[in-house]
Amino acid sequence: MTSELAAEPRANILLVEPNMITRKLITGILTKNGFRTFEAANGDEAVAFLSKLPDLVLLDVEDGSADHLGFVRKLQKDHARMPLIAMLELADREGIQKSLGLERLSFIEKPVMPDALLAGIETQLQWEASQKNGTALTGTAAEVDEQRRAFMRRAIDLSQQKMDENCGGPFGAVIVKGGKIIGEGWNCVTSTNDPTAHAEVTAIRNAAASLKDFNLAGCEIYTSCEPCPMCLSAIYWARLDKIFYANMREDAERIGFDDAFLYAEVALPENKRSLPSYRLLREEAKIVFENWMKKQDKTAY
Repeated sequence: MTSELAAEPRANILLVEPNMITRKLITGILTKNGFRTFEAANGDEAVAFLSKLPDLVLLDVEDGSADHLGFVRKLQKDHARMPLIAMLELADREGIQKSLGLERLSFIEKPVMPDALLAGIETQLQWEASQKNGTALTGTAAEVDEQRRAFMRRAIDLSQQKMDENCGGPFGAVIVKGGKIIGEGWNCVTSTNDPTAHAEVTAIRNAAASLKDFNLAGCEIYTSCEPCPMCLSAIYWARLDKIFYANMREDAERIGFDDAFLYAEVALPENKRSLPSYRLLREEAKIVFENWMKKQDKTAY
């Protein structure tokens, strides 16, 4: 059975789970979060779905049945690069991995919790994508996940350290490329009297200076709090690949950093915003734009 989404799915996932109730619960979680799921009760049924080239396989390995092993052998032979996540209750992961004959295998413990399921899938898909574009952290999906946690902890440590040093608010960020930190930043609005000196912006400035390039494609940013509208825009302008954040905007609001007003203002038409804006000398300014179009040695992107 296949559960279809009206919108383009985030990824296609083949779920191999003998227990129908568990299968329906997992399918419901995945569908709710934007994934398309192909359901199979066993390895024999799952083989038929391989022609659809799913992005990832979720396989219950508790019973160690022969058809599961046959299915894994089929994957190894014909779809060696298709990522596989094993679901199991047993603690003997090494034994399962050895019996399946796979060097690289991720695990999700059963009973499957929604947050753990989604986190495991996201980590695996991100790892696969990063291997394809060559800018990535290296190692197994679990090892990449641990590296990412280490980068986030560095951002959190910066938020505490620089707050203690009275640089500004409790925010830190790091930018990573190829598994190495290339730029760090922290909030230093009050210490530099710069209202734009948020953690993400200063990290972007430092990373761009380190690379000697305004284009940070191939990089990831880890920030101790969900970016505000200004920082989110800066991240897009810098062309960063991914954003990882710890605290949410609601957490920031609770301690006095409320960005809700800005989110609402940006969404309003110009004449409805609280800050008045007026057009002036457009025709004169347009001359510069026309000159830009004629310029042969442009340096902007």
